[in-house]
Amino acid sequence: MNKIYIARTEELKDDILFGRLYNAASRMRREKTDKLIFRKDKMLSLAAEALLKKALSDRGISDFALEYGKNGKPYIKDKEIFFNLSHSENTVMCAVSDMEIGCDTEKITDIDLEIAKRFFHGAEYEMITKERTDEEKRNMFFRLWTLKESFVKATGLGMAPGMNSFCIDINKDKISVLQNVSQEEYYFKEYDFNDGYKYAVCGKSEQFEEKAEFVTFKGEI
Repeated sequence: MNKIYIARTEELKDDILFGRLYNAASRMRREKTDKLIFRKDKMLSLAAEALLKKALSDRGISDFALEYGKNGKPYIKDKEIFFNLSHSENTVMCAVSDMEIGCDTEKITDIDLEIAKRFFHGAEYEMITKERTDEEKRNMFFRLWTLKESFVKATGLGMAPGMNSFCIDINKDKISVLQNVSQEEYYFKEYDFNDGYKYAVCGKSEQFEEKAEFVTFKGEI
């Protein structure tokens, strides 16, 4: 089963809670956090690992070591479990599964649609331009962006194939990908909380939890 966790970082503005997460973090995560300049980025860094720990703890895993694939995708050594992390602005997302999985969240903002014209598949750009209002165009852009990112992360291929080398096909509630970068079959699910963000998950298993679990760090640390 593919399970999704989401957390906000606002509560880490509290110095005491921030310090607890920092002290509970792995040495590698603390070193990474120390190199970041802005408090916002430090909070995202600590929250990402804390959310992963919560997700793994729910599966009975409290001790784990991370390894990295050839394209930099992290995985858990000697465990039959897969995960992926994403963050945007003040939101962190984690997906866990017993098969390869990728996830992405993005805050909906003003966007230059020339980005889609340049980097997206032509059919995807057409989907965006067919939307009537600027708001609908932005929503479609970020919907496609998160779906594409989740696919790239699920395959573990990184950005090498190019974002225009595959096409997300949205047919009512059915989402699929037209691609020749992988021989595997992939499935998608979106989560909509009407909170100004888009959320998408892609995996080799079509068994997705219907609801994501929202985590508050005050109750976890």
